[in-house]
Amino acid sequence: MSQYQLRVYTLCSSEALAAYENIWSKHIPGMAKHQITTHGVWTVPATPGSEAPQLYALVSYLDADDVQERLHAYLASPEFRADMEGFDLSQIVGVAETVLAPTADSPLR
Repeated sequence: MSQYQLRVYTLCSSEALAAYENIWSKHIPGMAKHQITTHGVWTVPATPGSEAPQLYALVSYLDADDVQERLHAYLASPEFRADMEGFDLSQIVGVAETVLAPTADSPLR
């Protein structure tokens, strides 16, 4: 069984969301090299006078993996640095990570 993680990035603007969406398309093959599988990436645009735009990513790790160790290895990789080149990290105003446990009947196990 895999370990699933929902990653939620809150961006400072719609422009930052569009830029980060492009970066995530680059992350997918680099993460795969580090045995992190991307199952989907979604955007939630900002609503007028309300919440900031967000990008959601559902990823998984092998059951035996230490999730934080695997993630930190990717974040230290040349692939990650190349993906992020030219992007101002201060445009990401929040990151939330939630480990998800699939139910017995979940298609993603």
